[in-house]
Amino acid sequence: MTPKKILRRPGPETTSGWGQSLPPLLRRLYAARGVTSDEQLTYTLKNLASPMDLRGIERAVSLLTEAIANQQRVLVLGDFDADGATSTAVAMLGLAMLGLNDIDFRVPSRFSDGYGLTPGIIHRLQEEGSLPDLLVTVDNGISAVEGVRVARDLGIKVVVTDHHLAGETLPDADAIVNPNQPDCPFLSKNAAGVGVMFYVLTALRKHLREQGLLPEPQPNLGSLLDLVALGTVADVVPLDHNNRIFVEQGLRRIRQGEARPGILALLEVAGRDHGEISSTDLGFVVGPRLNAAGRLDDMSVGIACLLADSQDEA
Repeated sequence: MTPKKILRRPGPETTSGWGQSLPPLLRRLYAARGVTSDEQLTYTLKNLASPMDLRGIERAVSLLTEAIANQQRVLVLGDFDADGATSTAVAMLGLAMLGLNDIDFRVPSRFSDGYGLTPGIIHRLQEEGSLPDLLVTVDNGISAVEGVRVARDLGIKVVVTDHHLAGETLPDADAIVNPNQPDCPFLSKNAAGVGVMFYVLTALRKHLREQGLLPEPQPNLGSLLDLVALGTVADVVPLDHNNRIFVEQGLRRIRQGEARPGILALLEVAGRDHGEISSTDLGFVVGPRLNAAGRLDDMSVGIACLLADSQDEA
């Protein structure tokens, strides 16, 4: 009896020319994660998608440049999870590095304010006499139709940076930067809120340099990549090529001991050696400890930890 011929579907190792030096099993694993070329296995910063592909980023950069040139009062409105905390820290540190002096942050209370930019937060700022000239949302804002309306009615300019899916109605903000808003051509729809804010900063730095407005010594935004990596992993967004670059570059900084003191302190109390950490440690060790502040008390404490300048303070 002639044995039947067994037909097998071609595996990744036989369907394309990429990754020929990799073992077949590893190629299959990569392919299952959407890797289809050798370039996608290169995690250098030059391989990041261009920030200028983000819809609304030029307007956002213009407003932030105006705020820096005129030293306007800027408020960063964050969120009470790890992505929101790291987004807030990246915005605070990055904008200060780029020349903004009058900057502060506010995080809604999970228990009394609810999520995002609400009219109540704006009214509280008005009662305190602390209304900003420019309000920048991070990791929220795409659904804040009423909050944005109240802010703009009071003369506040609003830049929304977010990554969540948009609803039927977009807020009438002065600028919206969100890869998931309609008609945005940006390739990485999986960017976390912290990644979106980092992109805004890189576009702003480029514009300031071209205009001769960049502070000296020129700031290195790469120093923020540990925070970008933490927020990206902790928010459990899909690790496409762009996000893998963020995570790889951030992990390198942490392993070299060049992370923010707050991240190193959280690793220390968890008994982890920063020189040997992986993305698993960000997702299951650092992220939950940071999230605890927002879930149990006030995420402002977690953000203060990330903003700490010394190990003792952290």
